[in-house]
Amino acid sequence: MHTHDHGHEHHDCGDASAPERARALLAYMIDHNEHHASELAELVDCLDGAARKRLLEAIGSFEVANVQLRETLELMGEA
Repeated sequence: MHTHDHGHEHHDCGDASAPERARALLAYMIDHNEHHASELAELVDCLDGAARKRLLEAIGSFEVANVQLRETLELMGEA
């Protein structure tokens, strides 16, 4: 297990560098979510019943979010 901070700044979307920062953040979050989903997947075999099912659903939520984030990047012109 690891720890990390999630500090961030809020930026003005009118700033010319905002789209590039958004792309970088989206790409980072995709990788970040994949990492966390992988960590959670290591716990699946340790759980039974409803807890196991709920964890699998949570992992699926990371995967759904990443699909949406990738689609966002594509809509921004950065696949």
